[in-house]
Parts: sequence; C-alpha cells; structure tokens
Amino acid sequence: MKMIQRVLLWGLTVSLLAGCSALTTDEPSAMGSIPPLKTNSAMSCGNEPSYTLKGKTYQVLSSVSGYQEEGTASWYGKELQGFKTAGCETFDMNSFSAAHRSLPLPSFVRITNLENQKTVIVRVNDRGPFETDDLIQLSFAAANALGMSTNKGWETVKVRVEALAQQHTESGQGKLAERARVKAKQTPEQVKVEQAAKATGKSFYVVVNNFAEQNEALEMFVRLTSVGLAKTEMATAMQDGKSMHQVRIGPLYTQDQIDTVKDALENNGLATFRVVEINQ
Repeated sequence: MKMIQRVLLWGLTVSLLAGCSALTTDEPSAMGSIPPLKTNSAMSCGNEPSYTLKGKTYQVLSSVSGYQEEGTASWYGKELQGFKTAGCETFDMNSFSAAHRSLPLPSFVRITNLENQKTVIVRVNDRGPFETDDLIQLSFAAANALGMSTNKGWETVKVRVEALAQQHTESGQGKLAERARVKAKQTPEQVKVEQAAKATGKSFYVVVNNFAEQNEALEMFVRLTSVGLAKTEMATAMQDGKSMHQVRIGPLYTQDQIDTVKDALENNGLATFRVVEINQ
C-alpha cells in the first residue's frame, strides 16, 4: 500500500480547497503509453427527450456536439449535500459538478469565468437551475475554483459554457464502466462509515498526475471518467509562471474508497499516483 503523503493539493489561483499549497511536478508524464479513449454515451437517468416542471417544458439535447453558450452561473452547496441528482448520482458539493437544464447527463463542459478568465471542467449530472434564469448552476467547489464568492450569498457571474466532445464508448469500455459503477454502490454499513469519516473534517484525493499540456490532462480526465471514476476532477493553476493541469480523484473519505480507486487505476496501467490528505 502506498504511503499517504501529508501534503496539500494546489488549485486554481484561488484555493480550490482550504489550506492548499503547491505540489511539485517533477514526475514524468504518463501519457506516452495511453491510447486515445472515448467517453461514455449518455445514461438513461435524466435524459428523457423532454420534461415538464412547474408548467414549463424543457427539451434535452440529443448531443453536446458544438454546444457553446454564454450566460450567468450560480452555485449550490450544503443545502443539497447528499441528495440524488437528476442523473441518479449523489450530489457532493466538494466535487466539480453542475446542473444544466438541457445538456445530456452526464456531460463534460469547460466553464470560463468571463470576469477573470479562470476556467474549470465540470461534470454536468443534474438538472437546473429552475428558480432563476441562470444558464448553469455550479457545485460549491467549482464555483470556488472560478473565483466566485461562496461566502456572500448567491453571487452570480458571467460565464461561457463549452461542451467537450462526447462520443460513444467501445463495448469493452462500457462494460468496464458499468462494473465500476456497480462496485461503487455503498452498503448501509459503508454509508455509516463514510458519514463518520466526514465528521472528522478530513478527506483524501488520489492525485494521478500533473501535466504541462492541457490536452494531455483532458485525455487522462476522459480516460478515468470513461471507466467509472466519476469523482475525477481536472484543475489548472499557475506554477513558476506556467499553467499546470492536475488530474485527481476525490474527495474520498474512507480507506475502502481509496483502495477501490487505487485498484481501478492499477488495473488500467496507472501506478504513479499518490494519495493526499486534506484537513478542512
């Protein structure tokens, strides 16, 4: 078992997580041996052609191809922590996710804060917002990464939303992803253990690698999500005057969750990751 390193993650100029500090990036890139992979096709949850809410009907896009739109972004957090999303996932305010009224679930989009040019890639796994006319609603972590104020109420910012190309997965990858999702389902006892772990204020991230090239980081991000590692995140920060892109998985709260991620990575030929502890 790899030793847990008590170092902290770095984030997007402003801290993505409380108390972040820079990680070194002296590891060789693992991308040379990684073949191009594709993302999963849309799941059934939340992907009806249309749906009606409060008397208004919304049309769901059949594809994310070419989608780009500008509007305002709001955010949501602890008030919905642990609730099920429209995409049949559990909302985690500390992961990079978002709600959108019409994009297929899940989709991956790049959000650019047009006020400061900070960017983050999020997984769209929920529907909304419905109480406002905002284009998209971001998780607490994603909003924080974009430099939005998350301690002054429901601040909104002007953003650009750009979909990342999503293609059908090869049958073998689809089966592997399904097995990973089934394995990730928690028993009542596991849920109890996780809740107790969360109460300690500690969480863990598995840092897969840091990349100088955004396309390499994005390819790794897509690779990991395609095999069912839904908590994969991609973040960008400045280091020595250059942009570095980190791919990591988390937040994780128990040793069992960490071991499951480590097994998935090792089974996919990735063995240079490290586990990082965050004290919140």
